[in-house]
Amino acid sequence: MNKRGSNYRIYNVAIMQMFLLFLSLFAFSFFISEIELASALDATPVGDPKFGGGVGLTNEPPPSVTTTAAKTTTETAAAESRGIFDIIGDIYGGDAFAVEAGAEGGFTSGLNSIIGGAAWGFTVYFGVKMIGKLFGLDKPLVDSLSAAAGLGVGAGVTASYLVSNGVLGSTVAGAPQIWGMSANAFGAVVGIGVGVAVLLLTYKKEKREVISFECLPWEPPLGGEKCDQCNDPIKPCTEYRCKSLGQGCEIINQGTEQEMCFWKNKGDTRAPKINTDKNKFKPQGLEFRPDAAISMPNTGFKIIDPKANNGCIEAFTKLEFGITTNEPAQCRIDYELTKTYDEMAYLFGESNYFDYNHTQQLKIPDPANTVGVPILYTKKNGVNTMTLYARCIDGNGNGGNSGAVAFSFCVKEGPDTSPPVVEGGSIDSGSFVQFNADKVPYELYTNEISECKWSRLDKAFEDMENTMSCANQVEQINANLDYVCSTELTGIKNDFDNKFYFRCKDLPGKAEKDRNVMSTSFPLTLKGTKNTLAIEQVGPNGTITGGESVVGVNLVVKTSFGVEDGKAVCAYSLEENDLANYIDMDETDNYLHNQTQFLPQGSYKYFFKCVDAGGNLASASTSFIVKTDTAEPLIARIFRDGSSMKIITNEDGGCVYSLNSCSYDYESGTGFVYDTSASGGFNKKVHYTDWDTSKTYYIKCQDINGKKPRSDKCSAVIQGSEL
Repeated sequence: MNKRGSNYRIYNVAIMQMFLLFLSLFAFSFFISEIELASALDATPVGDPKFGGGVGLTNEPPPSVTTTAAKTTTETAAAESRGIFDIIGDIYGGDAFAVEAGAEGGFTSGLNSIIGGAAWGFTVYFGVKMIGKLFGLDKPLVDSLSAAAGLGVGAGVTASYLVSNGVLGSTVAGAPQIWGMSANAFGAVVGIGVGVAVLLLTYKKEKREVISFECLPWEPPLGGEKCDQCNDPIKPCTEYRCKSLGQGCEIINQGTEQEMCFWKNKGDTRAPKINTDKNKFKPQGLEFRPDAAISMPNTGFKIIDPKANNGCIEAFTKLEFGITTNEPAQCRIDYELTKTYDEMAYLFGESNYFDYNHTQQLKIPDPANTVGVPILYTKKNGVNTMTLYARCIDGNGNGGNSGAVAFSFCVKEGPDTSPPVVEGGSIDSGSFVQFNADKVPYELYTNEISECKWSRLDKAFEDMENTMSCANQVEQINANLDYVCSTELTGIKNDFDNKFYFRCKDLPGKAEKDRNVMSTSFPLTLKGTKNTLAIEQVGPNGTITGGESVVGVNLVVKTSFGVEDGKAVCAYSLEENDLANYIDMDETDNYLHNQTQFLPQGSYKYFFKCVDAGGNLASASTSFIVKTDTAEPLIARIFRDGSSMKIITNEDGGCVYSLNSCSYDYESGTGFVYDTSASGGFNKKVHYTDWDTSKTYYIKCQDINGKKPRSDKCSAVIQGSEL
């Protein structure tokens, strides 16, 4: 079904939600990092100049006299009392390595800051990864959010530590600052900036659009308000003119002088009645049953498989069902229950004709494949049900606001244990390919979304070397309701049977244990052409003459070699390079090709293109002149030659005579004979007959194009005694 005037738009998560999630993670992570930093500060000896006294701490200098033995004992005891959690706390607190008094802002302080920031960054990165998977977010979104949050928090914490440790900025009133900002504020600005930048660079909002173009027959407008416009006393109203003014217009008194266009069923306000057509079911054996779950004013039917335990239909089934209407109607169908006919997205059966019978085809998607399925299925008590809604309107537009007719069916849900089925390909096995064609584009058609490969040897799917580009969305099916995989087959040899093998695996994106793979290859043989196609002969050439204003000319082409000894389809055109103007010859699809053209006088050049079953192309052209002779032949001389009358005409032709009058047909006259004295045959400009002085000859002459005097006229009237 083709979408009418609408596009699919799928958005993974709103930008605002992503922003809020990212900022929340950043704020929480940064808050935790600051708690750790505060804990590290609280554990610092009182008066340590590294922290400027801290909040609630005195900044009195330590006792001036400290024994070495006491110091060593204190440090040893502290080192012995430190556990793994103390070390982790130092790392996250930006104090992984001890800094000597007075060495703040040096290399060690910078290294501590970087290590602390990296620790927080990695923690947040993997935390967001876990949360994203837990909530089932799309992988591209999780990857972008985790990278943005991890790098943002890592950069922010690092920046804050660099200021706090004296690597960046300065101390104002006992507090570290940079550009008028505290360490925390500076870290927040850096972290948010980095996080937002990473998010914008890495996350691509998915926007998928399916745009369909339809070329449908033109349909007249609804109703019949304009029917009377056809009843013009000056211009006759034809049936075509009448029906083009409205769907409700019709001719009455047809074939009489009182023909008139009128609005049939003008007062009709009833919607077309829709009935199910049991004869249009495919596959065979399906049944319609009334659906009591559909509430008024809508009605509905269930499509069930009576052979199945729960009546559900297999996924990937090519379903066909039909409806009939009690009057010519146009119908639409949709996955959603809309309020009006005009809001419905698809034409029933992809036809805009007003008819009694309507047939819909679709391929049932697999409920286990979640790509695009949420908009198609509802799941209740573990059963996946798809519902389609149909409405029809008549020629007057009745039915646009009527209740819809629902068609619902449940679909069996896995686990899917069947491998993909290859329904065919764009080229039939055993077909010829073009001479010297090293590669050929090819499409493989499968019954479900799959991952497909090919090889020149028959081998397992995992061992095949070439991957195909395959459709991966539920709605991406071709006209035969199959999914398409595309590739280029390479390494094709001339005059050789080139063999290819294809295998597919279903459920791309799923865990390998859940996927099914073909155990038998789909084979394809492409026959290489021995020689390219050639055009041996084209015609006509020279000058072609005729006796009418247009002359019949026979275009002739003879082909050879290529596929099947020259069998090809040839087309002709007056323009060499405009392929759209080439027209197939009347007699073609053989090695001899003919086309009759009726042409006025002039010079012509025709171009020919021929192609055989392997795609081999041959081109040629021919030039000729057409002359028209619309005048009857003239008698240049009449005289006696011995015992004969001799006539000489100005062009080739024949002459006859009658002894009664000029009122006779040329075919009934007595013929002259041609001069045979010239070598090489007859001289058709010289004509003889017996001469008799007592007779009057009523003579008519005709040229080779059939031009001759009228039945009551003569070319000459000769008295025998006058010669």
